[in-house]
Amino acid sequence: MEEKHPPVAALWRQILEKTDGILPQEAVTNWLPRIAPVTLDENELVLAVPDTFTKQFIERRYLVLLSDAAHEALGTSYTFRLIIDPSAAKFAPADDMTPADVLLTAETSETPYGGGTSPAQGTLPLTPSPAANESAHAAAPDDGTTLNPKYTFDAFVTGRSNQFSYAMAKSVADAPGLPSNNPFFIYGGVGLGKTHLMHAVGHKIIADHPNKRVLYIASTDFTNEFIRSIREKSMDAFREKYYNIDVLLIDDIQFFSGQLQTQTEFFQMFNKLRDSGRQIIMTCDRQPQDVKDLEDRLVSRFSGGVVVDIQPPEFETRMAILQKKAQSEEIDIPGDVVTYIASRVDSNIRELEGALTRLIKYASTMRLPIDESTCVAALGNYLRGETGRRITMEVIERMVCTHFKVTSEDIRSSKRSNDIAFPRQVAMYLCHELTDVSWPTIGGFFNRDHSTVIHAHKKIQSLTSEDPETDALIKSLTMQIRGL
Repeated sequence: MEEKHPPVAALWRQILEKTDGILPQEAVTNWLPRIAPVTLDENELVLAVPDTFTKQFIERRYLVLLSDAAHEALGTSYTFRLIIDPSAAKFAPADDMTPADVLLTAETSETPYGGGTSPAQGTLPLTPSPAANESAHAAAPDDGTTLNPKYTFDAFVTGRSNQFSYAMAKSVADAPGLPSNNPFFIYGGVGLGKTHLMHAVGHKIIADHPNKRVLYIASTDFTNEFIRSIREKSMDAFREKYYNIDVLLIDDIQFFSGQLQTQTEFFQMFNKLRDSGRQIIMTCDRQPQDVKDLEDRLVSRFSGGVVVDIQPPEFETRMAILQKKAQSEEIDIPGDVVTYIASRVDSNIRELEGALTRLIKYASTMRLPIDESTCVAALGNYLRGETGRRITMEVIERMVCTHFKVTSEDIRSSKRSNDIAFPRQVAMYLCHELTDVSWPTIGGFFNRDHSTVIHAHKKIQSLTSEDPETDALIKSLTMQIRGL
C-alpha cells in the first residue's frame, strides 16, 4: 500500500523524542495521546485533536513547549495548527507511559490515520485503552473493575514523606462521608502517588460496602463530558449520573483553572454530594489556594475538609518502593543495585519505578545479569555518571527551600515578599543553569510565565557579578545540587 504521510509521521516521532524534560509529565500521559499529525505544509504542522476543549487547552498550555521540542529535535522553527477530528482520540496511553514508550508502542499498533498498519503511513498510533470511549469510570455492585487494580493500600509503600496522607486515606476509606473528612484533598508533585492513594480509597470502600457507587474521573474528562452535555442538551442526564453516586474521585483538579462554567457546575454538584453525606476525594498538584483562576468559593469548599500533601520519598522509602516493585515483577534485584538506583533517582516514584522497569527490560533483552554495570548501561537517561544523580527542577527546588527555610508551597505561591521572591528567583536561575528545561517549562513549574523566569535569571546573573555573597551562595548551592 502506498504510504500516505510518511514525512509528517516521521517528523512527529522526532519531536516526541525531545518532549521529555520540555513538557511536563501530565502533558505526556494525558495530552500527547490526543494529538495526531495530519499534514506538513512548509513549516506548518497540522495536528488533529478530538474536540474543542482539547484544542483550546493544548493551544493555551503546550503549543509553545511543542515548538521548543520541535526546535530541539529538528534545529528549525515550526508552527502548529490544530484541527478537530474525533478519530484522533481512538487510542490512549498506559498510566506510566513516557515519550519513549509512546514511540515503542507506535511500532506495533494500528494507526487511525493513513489506513495502514505502519506508523509511517499516518499518525502516531497508541495503545488501545479499554476505557477509551468512557468519559468516567464508575464502580458499582455489578462493575468493580474500573479502578486501577494495581492501586491498592497493600501496594502503597509508606514512609515519612507520605505517612500522614496514607493514614488519613485509610480513615476516609473506613468511614466515607464523615463530615470532618469531607472533602479529602490530596496534593503534591507529579508521580508521588496521589492517584494511587485515591484509587486505594475507592477499592477499600467497594470492598467494605459492595452496594456503594464509586466513580473515578479525571478533571479534564469531567469538563469534556460537561461541555458535551450542554451541546447535546442532556444536562439532566449528566446531573442525574453524578448526583446519584456515593463516592466521587476526581483527579488533577488544577485543570479546572479558568474553566468558569465547569467550576459553577461543579460547585453545585459538590454541595449536593457533600450535604447528602457523599464522599468527595480530589487530587491536585498544589494547595487549593494556590490554584490559579479558581473561584474563592471553591477554594473555601476544597479547604473545608482534610487537606494533606505527599512529598518526594526519602532514601529509605525509595529503597522500599524499588524492592516492592521488584517483588511484584517476581525479579530478584541485588541490594547494591537497589541502593544504586535509589541514591540517584530521587524526583518521584514514577521515575523511580520507570528506572527499574527499564533495567529489567534491558537485562532481559540483552541477556545480561542484573548488576551495577548493567544498571549503568541501561539507565543512561536517568543517571548522570557513577557518582552523580539526575538534576531535576524538583531537586533544585528542595535544595533551595532547605537553604532558605521556606516551603515548596511558598516558592510556587503568589507571595511577593523578598523572603520568598529571592529564593524563587534563585531557584529559577539554577533550573536554567543546571537543566536543559525550557523557559516556559520552568515558568510553569513555579506558576509563572516564561518572561518572569527570564527576568529572574537576569537579576541573579547580575547579582553574582556585583555581589560576592550572592556569587558564593550560587556556587555553594550548585555544588550541593551536583553532589560535589
